[in-house]
Amino acid sequence: MRKPPLLALALVAMPALAFDQAQVMQPAALSNVQSVHIAPVTLELPTAARRVGTRGDEPRPVTARDAETKAADLTAALRRAFAKDFTVVDAPGPGVLVIEATLTRLEASRPTMADYHREPGLGFESVYAGGAAVDMRLSRDGSDIAVLKDRYVGSFSDGTPRIGVWQDADRAFSLWSRQLPSWVAQPETASR
Repeated sequence: MRKPPLLALALVAMPALAFDQAQVMQPAALSNVQSVHIAPVTLELPTAARRVGTRGDEPRPVTARDAETKAADLTAALRRAFAKDFTVVDAPGPGVLVIEATLTRLEASRPTMADYHREPGLGFESVYAGGAAVDMRLSRDGSDIAVLKDRYVGSFSDGTPRIGVWQDADRAFSLWSRQLPSWVAQPETASR
């Protein structure tokens, strides 16, 4: 059955739910946001097992250096995205929306040095459905406004070759950095 053009256009134009979980305590505090402070992204990653497990959902190892680099990448992506429509400030202050993000999962799309250390026989040709998960706390003037959670996992069915080691995680960062400023700018979205 063919969809009418207006219906197809409506499906494309309607935004998807921006985050897996959104708890908004003070929707009114999201109105008239002009200045935003993006705190450096923190890490609360699960510890990977020393040996390869039989379950595919166990976290793979991530070196501290890789984790810190990816946290800095997400911080920079959020700052760039917010700078388009908001004033990004270096410190919290009166009326400033403070965004504190924590990476809770980080998975590479290709083998990392930590993977090779754990599995010495692993080939470079290996690919994974990588991704990331984040918790974000939004506050203003010392009061919590919202808590957002999201997890992005790449899909082999999307047809995208996995070339970069952190390709799916970077895709998650790009998605979040586009969605969060739009979410903040639309208080009616937040009040749902």
